[in-house]
Amino acid sequence: MLLALAAPALAQVDLVDPDAKPAKAAPPPPRPKPRAAPAAEEPDEVPRQPIDLRPGETPDVDSPDEEEEAPKKAEPLREAPKKEAPKKVEPKKPEPPARPIAAPIAVTKTNDADLDAAWERWRTANAAFGQDPKAEANARAELLRLKAEVGALDFEAWSIALLRASAAHEAEGSSQVAIEQALGALELAPNLPSSHFGLARAYFAADPSDIGRYFSALQGGVVRLLTEPRYARPLLADAGTALLAAFVITAVFVLGVLFARRGRYFLFDFNYLFPRVVPRWQSTAIGLVLLTLPIVFRLGVVPSMLFIFAALTLYLSLAERVLVGLMIGALGAVPLLGALLVHHTAFADTPAEAAWQLERGGTGAEAVAQKVVRRAAEDKAQYGELFALGTFELHRGKLDLAIPRLKAALARNPDEPRAQVNLGAAMLLSGDLENPLGLFEAAAKRAPELAAPWFDLARLYQRRVAVLGIDQASADIDKGNAAMGEARQRDPSLVDRPEPQGKLLGNPWLVTVPMAQSELLSLTASDETEARVSSQLSLMLLGDIKAPWAPVYPLAAAGLLIAFGGLARRVGAARACTKCGNPMSRREDPDLSVASVMCTQCVNVFAKKGVVPPALKVRKQVEVARYQSRVDRLTFGLGLLCSGLGHVFKGLPVRGALYAFLFVFAWVAVVLRDGVLRAPFEGLPLWVKVVPLALLLVFVYGLSVRGLFKKQGQGA
Repeated sequence: MLLALAAPALAQVDLVDPDAKPAKAAPPPPRPKPRAAPAAEEPDEVPRQPIDLRPGETPDVDSPDEEEEAPKKAEPLREAPKKEAPKKVEPKKPEPPARPIAAPIAVTKTNDADLDAAWERWRTANAAFGQDPKAEANARAELLRLKAEVGALDFEAWSIALLRASAAHEAEGSSQVAIEQALGALELAPNLPSSHFGLARAYFAADPSDIGRYFSALQGGVVRLLTEPRYARPLLADAGTALLAAFVITAVFVLGVLFARRGRYFLFDFNYLFPRVVPRWQSTAIGLVLLTLPIVFRLGVVPSMLFIFAALTLYLSLAERVLVGLMIGALGAVPLLGALLVHHTAFADTPAEAAWQLERGGTGAEAVAQKVVRRAAEDKAQYGELFALGTFELHRGKLDLAIPRLKAALARNPDEPRAQVNLGAAMLLSGDLENPLGLFEAAAKRAPELAAPWFDLARLYQRRVAVLGIDQASADIDKGNAAMGEARQRDPSLVDRPEPQGKLLGNPWLVTVPMAQSELLSLTASDETEARVSSQLSLMLLGDIKAPWAPVYPLAAAGLLIAFGGLARRVGAARACTKCGNPMSRREDPDLSVASVMCTQCVNVFAKKGVVPPALKVRKQVEVARYQSRVDRLTFGLGLLCSGLGHVFKGLPVRGALYAFLFVFAWVAVVLRDGVLRAPFEGLPLWVKVVPLALLLVFVYGLSVRGLFKKQGQGA
């Protein structure tokens, strides 16, 4: 082997004399067998012949294992074998680094029993607050953590309970604890008006001088009260009912006051329909009985008012006739307005309330979900119910139920963006990285104002990069950043949304959306209920008239009576003397002129001189003074009893009717302060209702009485 290694070197040495005798050399000692070099490697160094070698000497070749070797016997030179070219070894490609396994998304599966257990822990900790205050704070934090994990919007029952506990701590003097619990109640149910009102109460009890703090909380409650349909609709029902009731009562009051002022003139003329032998008191009694017949036979409010209006129309001024006619005609529309009020205020015990509770996701929602499941099995569930049920199941971690439920909702309302968002979120949580892409993009296109499609789309791109790796999903990085930018542009609050640290929880990681308010309110429609309310009001006000023209006949009849009242002078109807107030008519006094405003006695006493003796003149003046005093007393009495009625009695019907309506509305609202519809939980605080109504009462009452004093001064 050494010869083979030395062959290239020998080929470079000059030839020596073949006849020369080589010097004898001792046999070399045995060498250890050299280690075989790898086939693909060449020797690091090729041995070379020393330049001072004499002829016949054998070159010494250094061995890597020995310092010196004995010279070898020279051998005849042979042609050196051709050196084979070394094989070119391909460099090995570096193996790609192993892709890290994406962290799994934890889908929280929670039921009402778990929530109730957490609630019991808080109740126990709150009961032992004096011994361990920190335990109550930890249990309260656990409630807030559960709310976030299940994706619930409002835990209303928990919020109300915390507010009551806050009030108890406030009564014990622990203002700071009361405020902390009220803040916790607000976090548990930010859309509940009572949580804002409770926080305002805690702020006020702690520091009444800090007006801005509790007025800000109060403002938040009022905003939720007016915007959340579950609370705004009962409030609208209370206000609408009070308005309709006040209008009906005002119409009856105005007509009653006019009859008290002008009814005597009708009875005066009614006496002439009987023979002269019939005493006036008998004809008066008969007339009153006739006027009460519609009431006795229960013909309805409007027929009774029309009957009285027909008796008075010849004795009323034009303003009084028009006012009464319009009010009676408007009563025909009250049944229609009642049905419309039901349409816009119904919420409790409707499918909308069930959908609302499912979307809020609080305790007790599982029982509601079972009812909706039964309706869905019977193919009675509407889009909104299926949407709310699917969203509820998504939040509770039942993805196998949520996905088909949301698909069924989309089948009833195709291309609905909110259902697409929630369905895409459910699919993404189940591990689908393809189908949610189209759903999020379609939702973002159809509802550009929503931030949720863009946010969930960004999460989808993030998930694709984490699962597929950068090699396969490198383009998704820029797409995800762009989608997140679009989401934060539409909803700046997403900027402060914390990124998940460690374990990914499905509900906090994604964003779902509730159904559109129009879809929710469509679940409140109940034609049967509206028809029933309209029928009851029509029977009570218009009588037993089922014809389609029933709402129109009061206005038509009132218009005819207004026109008939213009014939008062032509038919010779009695009129009032401006001095003594007694009725005067040409039937009783043929010498009375048509244009006269005073009766014959007052003309002789006040207009003519020397016609009557001074004693009769004085007696007539006393009679006139008593009449004026009686009118003033009745005017003020009616004005003190009900604002506006004094003005109507005095001859100012329009102003008086307006005062009376506002006054009666305030009183009716106070009487109905507990509401005509069931309000969830505590509703609006009583003082928030009563204080504005009390201010309205005082304002209208003071303005009315001031007007009466002013008119009395002008009359004097």
